[in-house]
Amino acid sequence: MKKKNDELICSASDSKKLKQNKNLIKEVESLNLDVPDEIMQRIESDVEQSEKKPKISMGGLNKALMSVAPEYKGRMRISVIFACIGELFSFSTYFFSAYAAGWLIKNAGGNPVGFHALMKYAFFAIGSLLLYFIFSGFSTTISHKTSFSILAKLRETLFEKLKVIPMGYLVDNPVGKIKVIIMDRVADMEDWVAHIMPELPSKLLHPILCTVILFYLDWRIGLSIFVPLPIIFVGMITMMYKYRSRMAVWLSSYANVADRSAEYVRGIPVIKAFAQDKASYGKFADAVKFYHFSTMKWWKQSWFGKALMMAAMMTPQIVSLPLAFYLYGNGQIGIETLLLSLILPFTILPQAFAIMMSFEVFQMASNTWVSIQELLDMPVQKRPDVENKVTIDRGKGIKFDNVSFSYHDGTEVLHNISFETSPGEVTALVGPSGGGKSTIAKLLAGFWDQSSGKISIGNVDTKNISFKQLAEEISYVSQDNFLFDVSIRDNIRLGKPNATEDEIIAAAKAAHCHDFIMALPKGYDTKAGEAGGAMSGGERQRITLARAILKPASTIILDEATAYADPENEALIQEAISNLVKGKNLVMVAHRLNTIKQAHQIILIDKGQIIAKGKHEELMEEPLYASLWKQYLGEE
Repeated sequence: MKKKNDELICSASDSKKLKQNKNLIKEVESLNLDVPDEIMQRIESDVEQSEKKPKISMGGLNKALMSVAPEYKGRMRISVIFACIGELFSFSTYFFSAYAAGWLIKNAGGNPVGFHALMKYAFFAIGSLLLYFIFSGFSTTISHKTSFSILAKLRETLFEKLKVIPMGYLVDNPVGKIKVIIMDRVADMEDWVAHIMPELPSKLLHPILCTVILFYLDWRIGLSIFVPLPIIFVGMITMMYKYRSRMAVWLSSYANVADRSAEYVRGIPVIKAFAQDKASYGKFADAVKFYHFSTMKWWKQSWFGKALMMAAMMTPQIVSLPLAFYLYGNGQIGIETLLLSLILPFTILPQAFAIMMSFEVFQMASNTWVSIQELLDMPVQKRPDVENKVTIDRGKGIKFDNVSFSYHDGTEVLHNISFETSPGEVTALVGPSGGGKSTIAKLLAGFWDQSSGKISIGNVDTKNISFKQLAEEISYVSQDNFLFDVSIRDNIRLGKPNATEDEIIAAAKAAHCHDFIMALPKGYDTKAGEAGGAMSGGERQRITLARAILKPASTIILDEATAYADPENEALIQEAISNLVKGKNLVMVAHRLNTIKQAHQIILIDKGQIIAKGKHEELMEEPLYASLWKQYLGEE
């Protein structure tokens, strides 16, 4: 019964969100903007994603930040306390200004007051002002040092997180996205951590104290400063009318122009080569025009409400000022009370603006924190500590026992995969694109954890092997071979950091890359370029194979390792692969079926299931394999 009730609640919640989304789309349509289809699709997608993102309050954001670096919580509290104490001392200047003005008025009116009394208050004001600067200075210094420490700790935490989350996350997400989260998004939090967190309480304290003092002086004057509030609310309501829909259009148009800009700049070589400058620039220009149009439309619809709200905020003394003069004229308040009633409302204005800006910074910081929190909340892979090494029987091969796998969205892409390999033999995974071949290879490499079933190497469950030991046992070579911008020698040596020069050269010869390396200007000292850009695709593949040959791993995984090879390179790579298999488990994922024709075991994968196993001749009886082979030969 409880489960049924929960389902009904979830259903009602989903229905409510769907209704809200439809209402927003209707609001967008009612703005009478000529919204392009691509912008409309982006709006619908952004709205759907925003509903999934958790909402966070100011207190929740502060708590989440401090949970990353709890050792700095005490320092931040001290900074807040110092800022508030400093704000209290700042009030002395207002009281002194009122007293000094009253002293002048009294003396000018023939009611002299001793000069020593004015000097006493002046020294008191100077001392209080000095204390204000001291406490505020200490607060700012502590908050900035603490903020840099918190952000540094946050970056360290994110880097540590990358070590334990599934490697598949790094494969599936662009490097640029992860870099933006760790560097740019964390940097965007600086204003919130360094300024708003320690300063907002003191900024809120100021108008509260002003109101309390005015009520203490005369409750009628205290009450009068709230008169503009209804006007402020009317202005705010007018300005916020259809805010979500306007914001959705503006953000989507902004994102669209950013995407078009990046696309246009990156595609300039292709644009020039195919003379597509008019078409490509036209799309970019249209995106800029619509961004400008949506911005101006929003501004025109909001300016009156914003002007009304700002005008009301600028005049908190609109009633308190004449009221104070009236009360003074009737002898109901003294000159000092009159002057404080004139001064204090004006001092609220800078704080009100600062508080408004704080809420704007919070909006940006809370949106920024969502992407950081998503990475922090990523599920981790649990493995034994590095010290707990297990004994792997290298006489045993790889075993998949009823392995199934689902991605984060719950979609199962592998269904009960079972097979075994033997050391010294080649096992090939083939099948149509998207069938699950590379997913099997990445599960074996530990990029993800299987949803169910068991994967073992050398008769040991991979979940019982530490990350470090598993990395030592497996050499993974993908089609996107990455070389560091260091010498070719150092790139090969990654497979075995303590390798001798003779071992490196032997591995290079086995991978058939020694000759082209020696033909380079600096031989093995030649730099590979950024991400290996100084090398061709086939050369990069052979260098990564040399790295794999050098590495003393028991299992080699080649995931489309011949993808970028031309026929000449492919023959050399095939010979290099034959040097890899000696005494090791070799698993290959391949589209070029001639590369696996001599494999000891070929496993045909389609739609996440094993269709058939066997050697090439045996599988030719299988219609799907025969069709793939004919496609490769060009007969279909």
